[in-house]
Amino acid sequence: MKVLGIETSAAAASAAVAENSKVISEAYINIGLTHSQTLMELIDDCLRRANTSISEIDAIAVTSGPGSFTGVRIGIATAKGLAEPLNIPCISVSTLQAIAYPLMGTGCIAAAVMDARCNQVYSADFLCQNNMERLCVDSAVSLDELKSRLSSYNIDSSIVFIGDGAEVAHKYFNERYPEFKVGIVAGTVRFQSASSVAIIGCEEFEKGKTIDASVLVPIYLRPSQAERELKRKTALQR
Repeated sequence: MKVLGIETSAAAASAAVAENSKVISEAYINIGLTHSQTLMELIDDCLRRANTSISEIDAIAVTSGPGSFTGVRIGIATAKGLAEPLNIPCISVSTLQAIAYPLMGTGCIAAAVMDARCNQVYSADFLCQNNMERLCVDSAVSLDELKSRLSSYNIDSSIVFIGDGAEVAHKYFNERYPEFKVGIVAGTVRFQSASSVAIIGCEEFEKGKTIDASVLVPIYLRPSQAERELKRKTALQR
């Protein structure tokens, strides 16, 4: 069983092929070009290195959000475009779950955080034992709201920040709540990657949790800046 993973929710883009939950090929780029310029080349390179073709892929897993509005749209559109002609099933993967995945098996609570701007983070928490147990839904919250949520867990496990918002969250907690002990992962495993998406895809495929490409959609958690600005202007005109 082979799964193609696609990750485009932030500045970097990546693709990976996993076979039976083992990553056999991965391609990554972060040079400032838009994902529409680089993603198909990454996927082609990844498939070539895995000595496989898109017709041999059993499922396509893609991060559906949260994240960059444009980036997520490009990833979803690419997955749909590859899947629909060949009737390849798709797997929608939470970006936050993909971020937390490298902490699987450590026994900690992985607090996955992405910078959502506007003094908020996209966040979700996972208990990372032999299996990954989701502790809350993906949400856009302030750091104070994040602190309240993390304080509510009656679980004897350390809390570790991971994601592109990890450094900001870790500093905030250390400065405002020094009694609240939190950790932070090394930068080498802090960010989302297609390898995690592909492995999660393998696990979901084995559980039969796939969807048709036609119903694959982005999950943004909140309106885009353009939508918020339009709403503000409309309210002012009334």
